[in-house]
Amino acid sequence: MLAVAVLSMSACAPRPERLTIEGRTITIYNDSGETWKAVEVWVNDHYRVTREAMAPEERFVVPLESFVAGFGQRFARNQQVTGIEVTATDESGDPVRLTWGNGRRR
Repeated sequence: MLAVAVLSMSACAPRPERLTIEGRTITIYNDSGETWKAVEVWVNDHYRVTREAMAPEERFVVPLESFVAGFGQRFARNQQVTGIEVTATDESGDPVRLTWGNGRRR
């Protein structure tokens, strides 16, 4: 009986958000059953971090200080985050896109 209660409680637990920002850290969570490839995380249109792949159920935690613009400028401590966009491709070749705030202008 106890095992059934524990299983039902874990099944009702909320899933983590796919994209969160807390303090000076961004967390991306791949809640799909597929690997994401060619992952790009953009902050405020100009700053980017890339990653080759993210496995299913994996969390990618990135400090804002890791983001770099095209000419090597780092995201400054006094800058505010106005938008985040995550792009990738899943194993089926379908695009993955997550946004927070304004996202990214194109």
